[in-house]
Amino acid sequence: MIKAGGSFSYKGKRCTIGAVISLKGLPHMVTASHIFRGEGDHLIVDGMEVTVTSILKAFDLALIELPPECAVEITELGCAAELEQALLVNDLHVIKCRVVNAGASLLYLGFRCRDMPQPGDSGSPIMQAGKVVGFISSVTMDNCMGTAISANILRSLIG
Repeated sequence: MIKAGGSFSYKGKRCTIGAVISLKGLPHMVTASHIFRGEGDHLIVDGMEVTVTSILKAFDLALIELPPECAVEITELGCAAELEQALLVNDLHVIKCRVVNAGASLLYLGFRCRDMPQPGDSGSPIMQAGKVVGFISSVTMDNCMGTAISANILRSLIG
């Protein structure tokens, strides 16, 4: 089943699914766009080859349309609570963090310096209270901080 925190393969590397949403009645995977060259790139998810449908460069998000018949779990989106605990979740590990600040399109996260996200974690969902509130985009190793794209961006797409 294709769901938030699951993985896909792009150019032989494991990558992370940030969310699965329904747009115009069709399921779409969402992840960080900086891992791709651009629209039209091919990737493998759940044994199927699919294509990057749309890149939202301003938000570092990629949308990948999935076949309507594939098994998906639509992601429940939440709103980030500032100064509260959160989790970066994927099929390899769970990393604790805290939402330091939440803007309209970005979340600023604090991590424990000994437990930082790794390069393959790009696009991983950030969760609070069991709901996805954002997707990791970048980390700064010297101050143990990270930036995530807010789930508010997806909510605006869904309508």
